[in-house]
Amino acid sequence: MNSAVALVDFDRLLNGLDHIYSEFSRACGLSDCAYWMLVDTSTAGGSIAVSRLTSEWFYSKQTINSAIKTLTARGFATLEFAEGSRKNKVVSLTEEGRRFAERRYALPALKAEQRAFGALEPCEQREIMRLIGKFSQVLGEECNAFKQHIAAESQAENQGEGESCDC
Repeated sequence: MNSAVALVDFDRLLNGLDHIYSEFSRACGLSDCAYWMLVDTSTAGGSIAVSRLTSEWFYSKQTINSAIKTLTARGFATLEFAEGSRKNKVVSLTEEGRRFAERRYALPALKAEQRAFGALEPCEQREIMRLIGKFSQVLGEECNAFKQHIAAESQAENQGEGESCDC
């Protein structure tokens, strides 16, 4: 493969970014997912639909629900049905949750991220977003093709197991 960058170096770079974000969440005493749910709820004005969280973040619904349960158990959030709905739920920060997010942990960490992003020139910001978006889209397509290939192989193997020769 002729590439300007060794993919293992790129993978290490991505893993390093994941580690930095995990350090932010650990410093808050939260899981990565709970940290992001707290940040998103706070930046959304203190209240957000669970359906929005599950559609916009790349965590499973179960992981998001577990994170929300952690936030409610710590007294940082409440979970209630959306007005007029018996199905859709909304996460809202409590006063304690707002203080925790705004003054002590999540939003100061987010501001650190904003300062780091702000260290890039505007054209660099646009370019990094464009390139990561393009890479994510193509990698997602490749992942889907890979999963289809694996499923087809598995199906072929399963069909072959039932066949036998009675010679």
